[in-house]
Amino acid sequence: MRTTIVALLAAAAALASENYHGVAVAPDGMNSWVVTNETTLVFHSTDLGGTWQEQTITTIRDFFDVFFLDDLKGWTCGRVGDIWHTENGGDSWFRQNLGGPKFATKIRFIDENVGWAAGGEAILLHTTDGGSEWQMTFFPNPPFPSDTVDFYGVYFHHPDTGWLVAGRFPSGDTFARGQGFIARTVNGGTDWALNRRDTVYDFFDVAFLDGLRGWVVGGDDRTMAAVVLQTTNGGEDWNEAVLPPGAQYLRALEFVGPRHGWACGRGGTVVHTSDGGTSWQLQPTPADTTLFDVDFADTLRGMIAGNSVVYFTTDGGNSWLRALGAVSDETDGGVPQQGGPRPVENPARAVARFALDGVVGDCVLAVHDIAGRVVRELHGSGGAGALVEWDGLDRSGRGVPSGVYLVRVAPGGPDQAVRFVFIAEAD
Repeated sequence: MRTTIVALLAAAAALASENYHGVAVAPDGMNSWVVTNETTLVFHSTDLGGTWQEQTITTIRDFFDVFFLDDLKGWTCGRVGDIWHTENGGDSWFRQNLGGPKFATKIRFIDENVGWAAGGEAILLHTTDGGSEWQMTFFPNPPFPSDTVDFYGVYFHHPDTGWLVAGRFPSGDTFARGQGFIARTVNGGTDWALNRRDTVYDFFDVAFLDGLRGWVVGGDDRTMAAVVLQTTNGGEDWNEAVLPPGAQYLRALEFVGPRHGWACGRGGTVVHTSDGGTSWQLQPTPADTTLFDVDFADTLRGMIAGNSVVYFTTDGGNSWLRALGAVSDETDGGVPQQGGPRPVENPARAVARFALDGVVGDCVLAVHDIAGRVVRELHGSGGAGALVEWDGLDRSGRGVPSGVYLVRVAPGGPDQAVRFVFIAEAD
């Protein structure tokens, strides 16, 4: 089998400054999308961030969120209630709505017909026909004053029962001392009731497992402290979770099943629970900017997106690898940070080569597939001119197929891994 190694180019330096505001990972764990705020860029990956293609949406209004039911059907929303839909994974997008709230911040569908978009100025958008028509709900003042309430999160676990949360991030030097609202409906959005009004915290996202168990995340805009509220009785009572020191102002929440959840926010914060929110732990990330969104396909594969960065994980967030942005420490050859292995272009038959000039001493290189499974361990010794060769065989001696792989020094750190494309000519 004749093989070649092609190092993936890092995202162009011009993309490093993009505000990646929304991310969606399809249930297949491979197809994923990110949308940008302040610009109108949309990117699609078919290999969980290994490679990206830019998609075209002909709008001048930037995006806040993106949601996909599967690898084909998706929606994105943005400024002035601009909502777009695709039926083919984003190869083509069609506008479904323009107007209503000053912005649509979060979009969610329970199936291919029924969906909601949370908006600014206490306005909710709702559809029952896949987005062909969107209806607006204006929330009464009081208790939802349109000049201070912007809905940021929406979640329905059933067409009848849903939740909205509100907050307002400080603008400039203005700190509003808590604009947190939680609202609930039990009749599909015909009527809404204020469930909680908070004068300390702002709320930005919400998730529920059923009509009783749910979580809300946000923070204190004066101290930037994070908050997670949990209910087990449908919001009759909300209990504040104990978060690890260092967790900052949370902007997004994702749960996969009853036990595993993630929230992300300011300063590269990612917190994770594996016991249904009883306890939360920090998951270190390479990011030091605000993370605006998180999405997981299952308990292992997910993405986070934020100011200038997108990262993906294949091990439940124990390690995060760069997918887009923040490439000032890399070259166009895909060289990772100091101390990592470097794929080398190689014309030889049945071998791939990795340079170890940035590695010190004896080492083991672990080659992973995109799902995070270890394909093969390679032993070597670092130093100037040092190389390790891989014959393209897995642990069982079988040839691997073409695709995106990861190589890192085992056990390695999050940024000591690099993606590469392995191409088997026989394919």
